[in-house]
Amino acid sequence: MSENREQVFENEEFQVLLRKYEDMRSGSQSIFFDVEEFEQIIDYYLDDFQYDEAREAADIGKKQHPASVEIKYKFIHIYIEQGQPKKALALLEDIPVWEENNPERYFLKGTALCLTGKLKEAEAQFDRGLELSGDDTFEALINISIAFENVRHFEQAIKYLIQAYRQYPENLSVLYDLGYFYDRLHRFDESLKYYQLYLDLDPYSDNVWYNMGIVYHKLEQFEKAVEAYDFSIVINPDYASAYFNKASVWVNAGNFDRAIDTYKEFLEVESESTQAYCYMGDCYEQMNRLDDALDAFKKVIELDNSDPEGWFGAGMIYHRLGSQQEAITYILKAIEFDNNNLDYWLNLGYANEDAGLIEEAVKCYGYVTRADANDLDGWLALTGLLMKEGHYKKAIDFLREAFIHHAADAGIKIKMAVCHLKMGKKELSVKFLEEALAANSDLDSEFGYYFPEGKRDADIESIIQQFKK
Repeated sequence: MSENREQVFENEEFQVLLRKYEDMRSGSQSIFFDVEEFEQIIDYYLDDFQYDEAREAADIGKKQHPASVEIKYKFIHIYIEQGQPKKALALLEDIPVWEENNPERYFLKGTALCLTGKLKEAEAQFDRGLELSGDDTFEALINISIAFENVRHFEQAIKYLIQAYRQYPENLSVLYDLGYFYDRLHRFDESLKYYQLYLDLDPYSDNVWYNMGIVYHKLEQFEKAVEAYDFSIVINPDYASAYFNKASVWVNAGNFDRAIDTYKEFLEVESESTQAYCYMGDCYEQMNRLDDALDAFKKVIELDNSDPEGWFGAGMIYHRLGSQQEAITYILKAIEFDNNNLDYWLNLGYANEDAGLIEEAVKCYGYVTRADANDLDGWLALTGLLMKEGHYKKAIDFLREAFIHHAADAGIKIKMAVCHLKMGKKELSVKFLEEALAANSDLDSEFGYYFPEGKRDADIESIIQQFKK
């Protein structure tokens, strides 16, 4: 709500008008209001997102003033706010010709065209509206930028917002939006410029310091990101998101100790955040502090027994600790709450494989490949296990299917080379071996793992030596 409208809606005269109108709505008495009064009432409901009430007021206004163009504009506005731009455009066709110099006509049409994706036509309407507005265009420029922001076209939003900035370079709302829009366009230097201009005027804005932290983080300027978040926290010690993002910076910087300390600070503000405990568990795991990691994931389960990430995280730690039965139990519990997470199924397969439950592992890997043929890890795990168990014929069948979706993957090709050689098809094996090693010469170790006897084949050994670095 603009400052001017806020003054209108909060003054005593308008409050008397509103009570009078709402008394009429709740009773049977018909009261006459002039057009300007209806405009104020409709605007009040629109600014409060009470669209049904705004539409009702417009309907009553139309009955009392059937020839009013002003009320017709309000109907158009309501259609736009309710996401019905085609109805708005159709009604705009009924606006009489003598309104051709009214800027509102063009601003409404531009906004409706924005919602239909006709951006060039929208710009033409907005520009015409601005021409007709004289020198007082600041609020119109803000509204145009919002229209483009609402359809995620930040480049056009900036075009008009820069004009508003030139009129009022110290307007904080304009500076904030410019910083945000440039961030969305990944033009981070400009984003920081406008955020800094904001802070020059208001250095105690926790939100702007927070947003600068986000931009510095994206630029991987970790120290500056932490500094920005720290300013935000000093201004607002309860700013939970600032703690959380600061911890994420430390994670990306590889400083897991500081990340854990910051997550603990975050938990002082939001003590029951399961996500924070999950991320702490990940940090402990990165530091190989597996017992601490397990405690963190179990805390997640304690806080929310239905959170699959807690069960999965604990299962992964048990897997690393070599406690495969516990790993299987916990990962199965995660799947109970999130059956569609293929990462859970894949790691359940790994745990089953390490526990010697080969048939169960094959089922898990097979489920992954059937659910998503583009999941390369599923194919590699399935075919690798079959090869390890000596089922080369079955492995080659799955490898052929995998090859359809991952024809360029060197890992699939090296397995194809092994299986074809095991099945006596040396010519095909050589072809796949050469292609695999050309893409990744380090795969010779994987070839040797599955087919150590290849060392005794002079042709195969010659190819391997050819691609050694």
